[in-house]
Amino acid sequence: MRSLYDDLTEKLKQDPRLTKRGCARFDMSLLLFNSRENLHELWLAADRYLRSRGDGDLGDLHSAVEKLRPIFGERDEL
Repeated sequence: MRSLYDDLTEKLKQDPRLTKRGCARFDMSLLLFNSRENLHELWLAADRYLRSRGDGDLGDLHSAVEKLRPIFGERDEL
């Protein structure tokens, strides 16, 4: 199964033009812009974990990954 991110990346490879409206590049930028807080939270959780190597931060890391699962995780077949 493929993720939404995988689908948009494939479309972007097929048509990488910058000027085409409504293209995969626009969709990708919108997708990542709308997820910017979740991406930042994931970064912070991963950074804390890597610095401390402690189990206490695993909950934060798990939560951050779950928030991004709709974008980067596998999707159900339609």
